[in-house]
Amino acid sequence: MEAHCIEFSKTNLFSKKFCEFIDKHKEEPYYPSYDNIERVANNINCSIDSRKNLSDSITSQYGDIEISDSVSKNINALRKENTYTVITGHQLNIFSGPLYIIYKVISTIKLAEKLNAKYSDKNFIPVYWMASEDHDFDEIKTFFSKGKTYEWDINPSGAVGGIDPSSIKKLASMIPDSIEIFEDAYSTSSTLSEAVRKYMNTLFSSYGLVVFDPDSKTLKASVKELMRSDVFDNTISKVEDSSEKKSDVYVRKINFFYMKKGLRERIESVKDKFIVRESGITFTKEEMENEINSNPERFSPNVVMRCLYQQMIMPNVAYIGGPAEVVYWLSFRKFFEKYDEEFPVIVPRDSVLIISHKSIKTIDKYGLDLQDIFSGKSNIEKKSLGVLEDGDKNFSSEIKNIREQFDLIASKYRSVDKTMSPHVLANAKKTEKMLTQVEKRFIKSQKDQNKILVERVADLFYECFPEGTPQERKDNIMSFYTSSFIEDLYNILDPMELKFKIIK
Repeated sequence: MEAHCIEFSKTNLFSKKFCEFIDKHKEEPYYPSYDNIERVANNINCSIDSRKNLSDSITSQYGDIEISDSVSKNINALRKENTYTVITGHQLNIFSGPLYIIYKVISTIKLAEKLNAKYSDKNFIPVYWMASEDHDFDEIKTFFSKGKTYEWDINPSGAVGGIDPSSIKKLASMIPDSIEIFEDAYSTSSTLSEAVRKYMNTLFSSYGLVVFDPDSKTLKASVKELMRSDVFDNTISKVEDSSEKKSDVYVRKINFFYMKKGLRERIESVKDKFIVRESGITFTKEEMENEINSNPERFSPNVVMRCLYQQMIMPNVAYIGGPAEVVYWLSFRKFFEKYDEEFPVIVPRDSVLIISHKSIKTIDKYGLDLQDIFSGKSNIEKKSLGVLEDGDKNFSSEIKNIREQFDLIASKYRSVDKTMSPHVLANAKKTEKMLTQVEKRFIKSQKDQNKILVERVADLFYECFPEGTPQERKDNIMSFYTSSFIEDLYNILDPMELKFKIIK
């Protein structure tokens, strides 16, 4: 594998806010720099008891799953005051979901490794935070590999982490070249969370990745005050309402869900009661207080609260996120200030495009640049045909000449009859539009005469944008997997190199 980097802004794949973060926030304390991460580490205040609870909880979650020495060492290291986490998180997409989830995990591992090499007095461990409590099954039930979409056709309710994965065996049997790692995980697990832990452990245990499930009674019990503050006082909502800069996600009055087996629904306050939507469950204030005290595991944070919960239970210095995550994390800084919690450094995950040898040959044969890939299929075709540069293959000079002639006519009219000048220019636009349509047919004729070129460009574009979606957000690891795939990516990726990676 060979990597080439280009600026995020030159790919046309990222939002204006994300690109502004990369280019204009370099002096901010949350910007991805080693100095900022060291500062956050020095400010982390995580008690020995909290560290012990965290380490014990993670050990319990792994159960009898066989783990590597490096994972065991990292879990135990959480008990020590000089140990810190680098976290990424995601939903429990089946068969690992889109490629970018793999990139997120590798980015997390690489950052932790680089920090360990740079700061010998500190210990940094990579953590994958499973979104086991998410209940949006539609967002995780499909994956795309080698031109085909596969769907897990069931209709569960409640948090996805508790779903029995046994029925996915039928889907697995339909996948050509399926990876045994996934089949073994699903067939030997009683819940989806367990299955994801197993295959992530198989893929990344040699790198010391710690897989964490936030659905923990012990750890949630440590944030009861956060629950009370939100449920009874609507603190987060009040901060949002009083802030001039609004968050990039909707902030509700109560930002915890109520969760039981098969149920995860919003809590709402109505007069002197609390209701759990779509469930028939209600609480008085006293009953809700008792529920928080007795069953804190039933309170599941939404996206706003998840960020605070994470920082309250983990000695975390950096969060690795995708472009949308980077933007919404930044808008949550005011909540961290309210609760006097250390805000982590926000590090964009590696964004990657993998280009096959066949597509590289197409790029070289037709004189394309790697950046041309992001200009759109039509422009790639035109450049490959030479339409953009060869005046004999387009009408650019003719259109330019006609535009200049109409400008001269309009100029002459201005000295005689000013009312006619706009009329002339309007006709110029009509003529230019007509010629542009004729040019399109002219270019189409050239494409029709070069069908092999057009087919090869189409193959190139589909590889990079399957079904019109960027490869990393569509394709699955099974489209590219080899025994060295993870290691190859590990050797190439670096989230602190804030650019888009194209891998040949």
